[in-house]
Amino acid sequence: MKAASRTPESRRWNRRILLRYTLLQLPALALLIAVLWLLATWFDLPRLWLGLVAIIWIIKDIVLFPLVWRAYDPEPHPRGNTLVGSTGIVVRELTPVGVVDIHGELWRARAVDTDRLGEGARVRVAAMHGLLLEVVSEPPSVQKGPSHTIAPNEKTGIPHHSRLILK
Repeated sequence: MKAASRTPESRRWNRRILLRYTLLQLPALALLIAVLWLLATWFDLPRLWLGLVAIIWIIKDIVLFPLVWRAYDPEPHPRGNTLVGSTGIVVRELTPVGVVDIHGELWRARAVDTDRLGEGARVRVAAMHGLLLEVVSEPPSVQKGPSHTIAPNEKTGIPHHSRLILK
């Protein structure tokens, strides 16, 4: 089954994820055994403790795996945190890079379909590259007036969310 066709509910761990998890746990286990070996040597502790603590450590890793395996999954979540398709409002002119407000958050954005988009223009997110959004202007038939404006900070001129003004 391909990753793109998996729904969040049907996503399950596989051998690759288990291997990745196991390989990333080995250095910690090796360090634990080395430290325990040194402590057992220096303080004349029974060697049985070394084995018991190592076994408890391995059991801990086994118990935690079902809770953390998603962090070891190299495939992107099919409905991950993406803003692609979301609409927003330009709050600092895009020439072609500026700032847009999407879902109440300010994002750096680059206009891909034009060289300049003025403040208040409605845009749609076409792609994400890290924290930079690529946006396209919404056609005039889709554009509506903004439901709010964000007042700029008097000193910096940068819009600030604590100064949201509802119309």
